[in-house]
Amino acid sequence: MTLLDLQAISYFDTLIRLGLAVIFGLCLGIDRDIKKNKPVDFRAYIITCASTCLLAIMAQELFVYYKDMAQGDFISLDIGKIISGTLTGIGFLGAGAIIKNDDDKIVGSATGASIWASAIIGLCLGFGFIFLASIGFAVILSALVALGYMRNRFE
Repeated sequence: MTLLDLQAISYFDTLIRLGLAVIFGLCLGIDRDIKKNKPVDFRAYIITCASTCLLAIMAQELFVYYKDMAQGDFISLDIGKIISGTLTGIGFLGAGAIIKNDDDKIVGSATGASIWASAIIGLCLGFGFIFLASIGFAVILSALVALGYMRNRFE
């Protein structure tokens, strides 16, 4: 094996997954940044979605690469720990978007939740659950756009 070999996922699948992560992250980020001028810009959404996608792909590659190691070897791969650690870390990024203003009103909660959701979409894409990621993306974007419009209309 060379440094450029992928064993678990083809190069084409990798490009599709990563490309979708960039597109989905961009769409979510544009809604938050450009349309609504929220504190987290669209680049953070792209980076979050794409990097978590890469992390999921890397986890699969590591699993295949190290699967034949003897039980006494030090390597211990637990995909659940990768997922939980990632979502915990991204939670801190999302929490930074949530602000309490002078009127005791909380703002940025949808942005915080959506940056966290973009990480989940990235993980779904990276693990190859493209349909699941697409449905999640559609639901989240709909909630941000349609329900945001309704909220503003009735305020």
